Amino acid sequence: MSSLGASESAPAPDAHPQYATFPRRLNALTADGLILIGITLIVVALTPRGDDHPVLRMTLAFVWWGSLILYEPLLVALWGGTLGHRLMNLRVVDDKSGANVSIAKAFGRYVTKAFLGILSFFTMSFSRRHQALHDIVTSSTVQIRDPSKASRHHYVHEREGQPPPAGT
Repeated sequence: MSSLGASESAPAPDAHPQYATFPRRLNALTADGLILIGITLIVVALTPRGDDHPVLRMTLAFVWWGSLILYEPLLVALWGGTLGHRLMNLRVVDDKSGANVSIAKAFGRYVTKAFLGILSFFTMSFSRRHQALHDIVTSSTVQIRDPSKASRHHYVHEREGQPPPAGT
C-alpha cells in the first residue's frame, strides 16, 4: 500500500471515476468498527481497577475518546481514507480538487455520518455519483483507490441523465 497523503493526485481527466458500491463501503465501515473495538479492548485491558493510578486511568480515557473522535477524520484527511477504506481499496476524494478532503471536510463528513448513522447511506441509490448524504454535504465521493485491484462489483460509474450537483 502506498503512503500517499494529502498531495495524492486526481485520476487522469479522461479516466472514468469508479464510485464505491454500498457493500464495499459497508465492509470498510465494518473493518473500522472492528479496529475501534480492538482499541477499546486494549484500553480496557490496560486500565487499572480501583482508585490506584488515577493519572493512568485519565490518560487511557483520553486515548480512547481521542481514538473514537479522531480516527476517521484524521486518516481521511491525511491518507484519503481509514484503515478500513485502505483494506477495501477505497479513497475519499474532494469533488473540487480531486485530492484528499481537507481536515474540515473530513470532520464534517464524520459528524454528519455519526449523527445520521446508516440513514446517511440511503442517498447512494439516487445520487449521480453514488454519494451518501455525508458525501453530498461535504462535496466528496468515495472512489476505488487502485482500479487494477478492483472487481467490477466493487464500483459503479457516474449515473447518466442526472444534472450535476450545484457548484461542480
